[in-house]
Amino acid sequence: MQILIAVLGLSILILVQEIGHFTAAKLLKVRVLEFAIFMGPKLLSIKRGDTVYSLRAVPIGGFIKMEGEEEESDDEHAFGKKPKWVRATVFFAGPLANMLVAFIFMLIVSMNIQSGTCELSAVAPGSPAAAAGLQAGDVILKYGGKTVKTPTDFEVYLIDSRGAEKSVTFQRDGQLHEGMLKPEYIARGYYLLGFNSMETYGPNWNVAESVSEGGPAAVAGMEAGDRVISVDGVPINSREELRGALALKGGGESAVVVQRGGESLELKITPQKSNSEERFIIGAGYVFVNSTGLLDGAKHAINNAVSDSRMILYTLKWLVTGRVGIDQMMGFVGIVTVIGDVVEVSGGVGTTMIFTLMSFLALISVNLALFNLIPFPALDGNKLLLILIEAIRGKKIPPEKEATISFVGLALLMLLMAVTLFNDIGRLIAR
Repeated sequence: MQILIAVLGLSILILVQEIGHFTAAKLLKVRVLEFAIFMGPKLLSIKRGDTVYSLRAVPIGGFIKMEGEEEESDDEHAFGKKPKWVRATVFFAGPLANMLVAFIFMLIVSMNIQSGTCELSAVAPGSPAAAAGLQAGDVILKYGGKTVKTPTDFEVYLIDSRGAEKSVTFQRDGQLHEGMLKPEYIARGYYLLGFNSMETYGPNWNVAESVSEGGPAAVAGMEAGDRVISVDGVPINSREELRGALALKGGGESAVVVQRGGESLELKITPQKSNSEERFIIGAGYVFVNSTGLLDGAKHAINNAVSDSRMILYTLKWLVTGRVGIDQMMGFVGIVTVIGDVVEVSGGVGTTMIFTLMSFLALISVNLALFNLIPFPALDGNKLLLILIEAIRGKKIPPEKEATISFVGLALLMLLMAVTLFNDIGRLIAR
């Protein structure tokens, strides 16, 4: 079930891009010869007007074929006969469709679960945040001169700064203040019990809404509705304290006390380790809020979409500069595996799983949009670049040359897919 949901979810996002191209082509009177759902051998097809609508065997994405896209054609509705702005619009419509779907997903999520704000909920004594003069209730506005709209923005800037001391601008009681912030570097993995909280922050953060089937908590007998009280005799008051208490044992068995129906039960749980990660922390938490209406939800959705886009662009920069190695790239198999993990950790089918999955798919949809706008052969960004070159030169690039460029780019992309597949298989073996 998890693999099926993952494959369908990712395939739909890829197909959305082709729907964007198809819709723009039809609206701008470009002749579309075929619109295919999925890839591979044709299973069935039906022709309506000039277009063949087909269903193919391999459930991955889809494609459209336009008259005169990669060959000469005298048809007045051929793609190559259309003005530059029409061709550019058709190419840009695919990534735009992915961004639109990402926004819709984020809007639905923001209207149903809490969104992170840049207001600090707490500041730990002796932490980098405290040293910078930050207090609970402060709203972070800028870090290193860069505008901060979401916690994701702040996390990306912290990583990009590599722990260097930077200025932080914040608002307190309507007044602007500024301090110098030097984050603390950590590189570690978290240990997870395998349950999904009723809420990210608030009084029910430690109450299990669902327990992952086959996970450490489920194996130990934890049930939905249980409230985590302590770990190895230490009272737990926050998610960070829970992670810290589990980390003290280095993944060993812990005595976890839960409250169930008015009585306390001690469960012996051996947590599961998450992937290790590089982080820079400041020792502060964020306030999470519910959207107060459609406009407020749209504001959170836009902020999250922009933040996710910024995070992806920074990741690409780190890849180009060598800070992130190609061995850390993930392909189709890896993404499907991660989506399956998201479904599993969310406790299977239910509202929590749906919103968690939608949030993750929104991030992937933004990723697909931005990736396809890179000016690399065979991608939409390169086709837009060729149209720009045509506008500068004053004459078209022959379709045969464009096809050659696309073929070379496709070959390089296939090589990249082979590398990411190798990475994915290595991660699966190591699981």
